[in-house]
Amino acid sequence: MRNTIIVSVLLFIAVIVASVFYFGGLDSEKKEAVKPIAFLPSDTYLVASFVNDETTDNIFKDFEIFQAILGKQDLEQLNLLKQQLLRNKNLSAYLGGSDIFISLHPGKDQTEMLYSIPVVEEPEKEAMDQLLGQLSSQFKFGKSDSLGHTIYSFQQILKDSTQSKISDSSFYVSYQSNIFFASYNKELLLKVLDKKQEKLKESQITYFNELSNRNSPFTVYVPQQNLPAFFAVFKRNKAGDFLRQFIQLKGQTVWNINYKQDALMLSGESELEDKDSQYIALFANQRKTVQRLYNYFPSNTMMFVEYSFSDANSWFTDLAKWQQGQDGAKQLTDQEVEIAKDRPNLLADFKSVIAGDFAVVEQSNSDYLGFIAIKDSSKLEQILPELAETVGDSIYRFRHAHMPYRCFGEGLKAFSRPYFVRVNNLIVLANQQSTLQEYLRTWKRKDLLIGGIGFKNYEQIQGNEANVTFFLNTKNASNFLINNLSNTYSKNFRNKEDYGYQEFYSWSLQLSGNAGNFISRLYGIYKSKNRLGVNADWTYSMGSRLISGPYVFEHSDTSQFILAQEQDHTVHAIHPSGNKLWSTVFSGRIVGKTIQLEDRSLVLVTDRRRLYRFDPHGKMMSGFSSSVSAEPSFQPTYVDWGNQKMLIIPGKNKLMAYDLEGGAVVGWDNVTVEGSLMGPAQFVDNQVVVATSYGRVYFFDMGGNKTQEIDVPGDVNFISNLGIVQRENGYVYYAADEDGKVYEMNKQGESKVVYEGKWDAKYHAEFENIAGTSAPEMIVLDGSVLQILELGNTVKPLFDHTFTKKIENKPYYFPAGSGLLKMGIAPQGTNLIYLFTENGGIADGYPVEAQPLFYDGKINYNSGNYLICTRRDWKLYAFRH
Repeated sequence: MRNTIIVSVLLFIAVIVASVFYFGGLDSEKKEAVKPIAFLPSDTYLVASFVNDETTDNIFKDFEIFQAILGKQDLEQLNLLKQQLLRNKNLSAYLGGSDIFISLHPGKDQTEMLYSIPVVEEPEKEAMDQLLGQLSSQFKFGKSDSLGHTIYSFQQILKDSTQSKISDSSFYVSYQSNIFFASYNKELLLKVLDKKQEKLKESQITYFNELSNRNSPFTVYVPQQNLPAFFAVFKRNKAGDFLRQFIQLKGQTVWNINYKQDALMLSGESELEDKDSQYIALFANQRKTVQRLYNYFPSNTMMFVEYSFSDANSWFTDLAKWQQGQDGAKQLTDQEVEIAKDRPNLLADFKSVIAGDFAVVEQSNSDYLGFIAIKDSSKLEQILPELAETVGDSIYRFRHAHMPYRCFGEGLKAFSRPYFVRVNNLIVLANQQSTLQEYLRTWKRKDLLIGGIGFKNYEQIQGNEANVTFFLNTKNASNFLINNLSNTYSKNFRNKEDYGYQEFYSWSLQLSGNAGNFISRLYGIYKSKNRLGVNADWTYSMGSRLISGPYVFEHSDTSQFILAQEQDHTVHAIHPSGNKLWSTVFSGRIVGKTIQLEDRSLVLVTDRRRLYRFDPHGKMMSGFSSSVSAEPSFQPTYVDWGNQKMLIIPGKNKLMAYDLEGGAVVGWDNVTVEGSLMGPAQFVDNQVVVATSYGRVYFFDMGGNKTQEIDVPGDVNFISNLGIVQRENGYVYYAADEDGKVYEMNKQGESKVVYEGKWDAKYHAEFENIAGTSAPEMIVLDGSVLQILELGNTVKPLFDHTFTKKIENKPYYFPAGSGLLKMGIAPQGTNLIYLFTENGGIADGYPVEAQPLFYDGKINYNSGNYLICTRRDWKLYAFRH
């Protein structure tokens, strides 16, 4: 079940795409009919069309994928053709704005490329020789006649400034029917001009013309009858049965481009012919569905194909009809008769419990895994003794051979009589018990494909609704590709100096049923140097790992600065340019956040009972640092009662107050509460308000006197800070308890449960304003699930997100303007950081590979947004985005 050819065609189609981008632009004027295609031989592999317009060349001048796919030498050659021929002032009147076609054709040992360029204005025949002969002084011009056609040749004699060496190839051009045809292969050119040569079918030309998107930068045409020969160019071995699922599909495909800096994206339609004998064509009669099995694939997945059908009745009917035309049809029929003798309803019962989603995975060690979605687990439990035998460790084996093939066809044919285990609502198949045992270990530690940053980027670009999805992970498949590609392409794949094939994270092909045909999409996800987290504007070295910050504060009227603390308790102040302003060692680790006062002084407390207040230059203010009476549990809160300003610092079960000179405030020396304080103090309605773990809310005045206490009835244990919402009739207070109940309380002491969440006993909850409303939201971390709830008239979920690993670190919050906050998450053990938008989406560019603790936002008054983060080398990295 080798997929070398599929991989190879994805790579080579990308070559065509890059060539088109390099020559063309984004001109959206109406295109003419695809006239040059009528001249192309019937064995043409691929055709791409675009508009020869220079106005938008700039957009793609730094498109990294050019060199990654084409290689340095071919890029130089294309640049030469573009500048010296297509952009030549003598030809621009005839070629400017016209459609240009690039096509791939069979060659002796490789594919050959043909350029077909219709003229906008027909030149005089007598001026043709003179016109072509004056193209460039860098070429030796020649002319010959062959088979009644004039062939012009160009041999480079002078090196262009962009070239490392002179090309040793001649470029041939001919003109017929108002079309320039050009190629480096003279035989190919003659073949195109020869009217006796069989050309592409008229029906295909019509289809290509009808499906061309006039507003697309360029279009790719695929005559599918030539796919087997095309794939054969790249492989070393004969294609297996699995590969033939795709390459034997007859018909034609038209793809249009969607531009993105870090991906190649082609989408369009595929029309099928002679499809009765083709397995993949069975899915053309189905509607696309949401595919989710990839969430279970191990991280060492090399490639997978996920299949899905929407209508079980039509699927099993079409599948049975297809199987009757395949080898082994009689064996299936005979087996069905035998099974019916002892278990008459077994096959029907098994079909009734399976859902319409299944997949096959090839791992980097070449072991296969199969996945089958189950829609009725209880019924499966009932028929399991008749369906399979137990072999130990919760592993089963089908009693009868070919059961996966019987229900799913070619997609699971690799599993004749497999072993299987049950994972959630899935059956996981393998041909060896050891493969399943290893998979179970992988599943338990959540070492999954979806956990990597590359797959996260893939998910953001490509959706999961389809009937067939082929996916290849370039890194996991690198050894496979090197060993199975032909020598030339294997060498190119290994050549990191001139090519960038290994910089592609993945290649994928999606097919969705479309009334007997397919909507098709081809994606290549590239590790762009311009992607967030790749090229840092600057780095700042520390001596140990980051433990607090980074934060951004005002430094002066014209500049801000970054503050961070590393593990040895050194505090660093860093200029927005990345240069060190100052550093000093504080006594202990910063507790909670650092706050900045109106005079730009900064205030923080440490776990060594020290209170610091210092100016942006690092100079301590008078009276600081000072000692506090208990170990702080959260950051200070600055409160202004008008005639007195102070800092309120929570301890475990007491509140401490200090003035702005570091002295203890009289009256606050013995302010204690029942239970542990559950967050920083809040200043509301001229009072300090706090919540405790004993289900209580306390209110204190300026003198440290308790003015009110709300005690929720019953044995209630709060686990969150206090959420405060201003209503028309006063303030309302929210807190969550250990049982998942959310309480609403008012100043009159009344309380009620307004929401009951079904969360794990160790869930985390807190309240912050992140969703653009006037009220804060409730943020819940429940294992690997992030959930956001709205505190409106009723408490209701806003959005949620499931990660692959447990979230151990609390959320991070960054200013987003208008008093709102952006939220960051760093799941445990993933080395990934996430930033969420106010509507629950992952911010563009995220996730990014980095350690927990980061900042996202402006780092200077007039700067753009930056990501400030750390990696395992103990450096701060600044990435602009």
